[in-house]
Amino acid sequence: MIQFDQVSLRRGGRVLFQKASMQLHPGWKIGLTGVNGAGKSTLFAALLGELGADEGSLSRPSIWTVAHVAQ
Repeated sequence: MIQFDQVSLRRGGRVLFQKASMQLHPGWKIGLTGVNGAGKSTLFAALLGELGADEGSLSRPSIWTVAHVAQ
């Protein structure tokens, strides 16, 4: 399971997420939409471990691989 607990993410001083929490369970299929600058790429960077949370915690099983295609 991928879990975000009270996560806050900022980019360039702009708050993209504040105290966001979610759980994604194995087998779930989700879609992510939003306007440009909403934080979609930042969220994926956090999922990939390329970006740490400013506050809160992000976790996923270390044996999991997150498949993605760069923009």
